[in-house]
Amino acid sequence: MIHYAMNFGAVVGVYYIAKFCLFPMSFNSTFAGMLFIGLTLMVPLLMYRLVKYYRDRYLGGDITFTHALAFTVLSMGFGSLLAAVAHYTYFAFIDGGAMMGAIEQSVEQMVAIAESTAMASDTTAVVPPVLTDSIAQVAPSIAGEDITLVTSLDSYITLLRTTTEQIKAMTPIDMTIGMLSNNLSWSIIVALPVAAFASLRNLKEKKS
Repeated sequence: MIHYAMNFGAVVGVYYIAKFCLFPMSFNSTFAGMLFIGLTLMVPLLMYRLVKYYRDRYLGGDITFTHALAFTVLSMGFGSLLAAVAHYTYFAFIDGGAMMGAIEQSVEQMVAIAESTAMASDTTAVVPPVLTDSIAQVAPSIAGEDITLVTSLDSYITLLRTTTEQIKAMTPIDMTIGMLSNNLSWSIIVALPVAAFASLRNLKEKKS
């Protein structure tokens, strides 16, 4: 099984690498970003087709759930390792800070929106005390809601900036390991429904 899993894993790895080519383009293109997400969501269908082909071509049409589960995880694992080589090559020699620049730009835009919202919500800074007292008498909850919103936005801004600094501190190998870890976790999630559907034929035959 491992031999076949490695061969099918090469197909998965090529698919991952082709999909990853859209990643740099997604910095400046919404369409590329949506296509990247769409191809990611197509991975379960790809794996089902591969497992089904493996079942029908090499196992005579019969496969157990555990066999299909192991084969899917191994194939996606080998594919993830192959893709990790491409990921490291990109982050170490090609990216040149483009991803970090795009992230910082996005964060600054979100921070600007959050800050403008916080300023608009901070009514006590622009409303005279006499009017503030009058508002509090009519709707006492308004002041409390504004304070809560401003506090939440401040916490959100701090979180965004902290996350950006953490990403900036990551090396190419850190980024590669992070993406490899995500792909391996994704493989376990995908393997469960794929194995269930691939072995469904066996269950139908046993019932009949």
